[in-house]
Amino acid sequence: MLISHDLGVIGAVCRRIVVMYSGNVVEDAPAEALFRAPRHPYTRGLLAAIPDLNRPEHMPASIPGSIPDLRRPPSGCRFHPRCPLAMPICAREKPRLAPAVDPLHRVACHAVQQAVATAGPAMAASPA
Repeated sequence: MLISHDLGVIGAVCRRIVVMYSGNVVEDAPAEALFRAPRHPYTRGLLAAIPDLNRPEHMPASIPGSIPDLRRPPSGCRFHPRCPLAMPICAREKPRLAPAVDPLHRVACHAVQQAVATAGPAMAASPA
């Protein structure tokens, strides 16, 4: 097990990646699948924040908002105050970790799970 904030090291060393936000697992997938098709909005935000040295004009994105106070964490999904896909249920109910594409790629996100339920696993690649 390797714990790091450096996704470059994680991608080079690990076969499986578990992404956590505020003490909760939000995505669990084989490394290749996670980098190829991240599902959770936080994972996508992390990957969008990595500078691309091959495209110097590309500005890394930041995740808006602030990290939560863990002494008084947000209700429901802890990422919902910062999430671009947040829905009313996100503030009320913590999402369960469930398969998004296949049993080996699990995501704790109401928006992704709703996309899978509505349109099948292929839709989970880009919930909206």
